Amino acid sequence: MEKKPPKDFIKVNFDATVGENRSDYGTVIRDEEGFVLGGGGGYKEGRLSVEEAECMALEESIKVVYSLNIKDHVLFETNHVGLVNKFNNLAHDVTMIGARINECTTAFNLFKSTNLMWTDRSCNIVAHLICKKMCREAKNCFFYMDYPSEIHDVVIDDICVRYGLSTGNPQCYDL
Repeated sequence: MEKKPPKDFIKVNFDATVGENRSDYGTVIRDEEGFVLGGGGGYKEGRLSVEEAECMALEESIKVVYSLNIKDHVLFETNHVGLVNKFNNLAHDVTMIGARINECTTAFNLFKSTNLMWTDRSCNIVAHLICKKMCREAKNCFFYMDYPSEIHDVVIDDICVRYGLSTGNPQCYDL
């Protein structure tokens, strides 16, 4: 079950997918109650490693959060453990990905406080669904609270899980 973020934190889930000649990313931004504040996704032509694609997703997520004029406490979550490990060991990382993650930590200064955390894949479903949509449509798309209808049911199910309500329960859909 997904954990709620700490009080007064904004939670940003992001994900990436890698294809033969294109990588896609998705991000969803929510408040502490699980309400969607915005998100989006896009793609980049060319070959990227999974780690590079996840780093791109983090970079793009930071841009989306900033474009929403959010300056609060922000918690970024990914299901890519390698990215989180690199983030936690930047002092000893001399790789290109390490340098890009270091640039992200500089961008973190735009917010009151930030952290990058690992989350289970089951807690990153909405961001992954946005990735798949970007892959299918090969476009860039950003949204505010008016998120795409294709992700509506997944967002509602995610909120139901967060509050311990059974999915498929009609009361879940009245939230």
